[in-house]
Amino acid sequence: MLVIRLFQNHASVGLTVSDYAIRMVLSRGNADIPAGFTYLEKPLERGIVENGRVKDEQTFTDYLKDMVRVLKAKGKKTYFAIPTSQLILRQFDFPGVKSDSELQNYFFIEMGNKIQLPFDKPVFDFHVIQREATGTNVLFIAAPEHVVLKYRKLQSNAGLNPVNAEFSALGIDRWVQHFHPEIAEQQRMYVHLENESLYVSIFSGDIPMFVRQVNLETAEPDTFYLNAATEIERMLNFYQYSVRKGADEVAMIYLFGDHGHTALLQNALQALVPQDVQSLAIDREKINDPETINETSIPAIGLAMKEGMK
Repeated sequence: MLVIRLFQNHASVGLTVSDYAIRMVLSRGNADIPAGFTYLEKPLERGIVENGRVKDEQTFTDYLKDMVRVLKAKGKKTYFAIPTSQLILRQFDFPGVKSDSELQNYFFIEMGNKIQLPFDKPVFDFHVIQREATGTNVLFIAAPEHVVLKYRKLQSNAGLNPVNAEFSALGIDRWVQHFHPEIAEQQRMYVHLENESLYVSIFSGDIPMFVRQVNLETAEPDTFYLNAATEIERMLNFYQYSVRKGADEVAMIYLFGDHGHTALLQNALQALVPQDVQSLAIDREKINDPETINETSIPAIGLAMKEGMK
């Protein structure tokens, strides 16, 4: 098994991939001077990437090479997001105080036995949420090894220097932590609507407690946004009552994506949930590329910011 440390630092390029687009941000600043961002987005034709997996490697690599050339990003350290559809997040409770080495050994030994995953040969990491005499609570993160290695290979072939793997939700929250630290004080849900896919994550403190992608069926506009809102409500209830056992609840819901679609989803969702639903927006006075950068770039910006955040 290959262990990729998802919670390490250092990167100057942020890269996210969905079935619909490649998004790349080059950061020339740091956490104290976060205005040095240049953003590029390449829409993908259907079939190049499916369910987060690259199917047409040649076309994907050609597009990536062109983006690297335009952004002058060749050789730059790159944080890339493992597509949400390829991620597994689970929480484990252990009696007493468990050290990191004990946890590491447990996950190595029990992978494929007590821990059943929907893929072979996983890469994984874990993060201790709580370590006390009463017990150790651990967040476990896994993805298929061959998917992660393919993304690393294709980036290297395109001239990038992939140094680590994260996931988009961490990029979103890093951006929020820097630009809107008041939001980070609450337990919060982020929702990104892109075409027919919903990407949902829930954070408590700086810990991603829940990450999920849902593909929606196309329908009439009114029905589509109602269906999307209903799926979000379902995930919210599952998290609060099944994952957290009613111990706490999400305080706020934040949406981002295409402005017109976000506004329609916001109206539909606010009618279903008691939480206040707001939109995340980029302050273009703090960004050096106001013509092309938009809210869909937030995850990639957050990935690129990791180089300067210690």
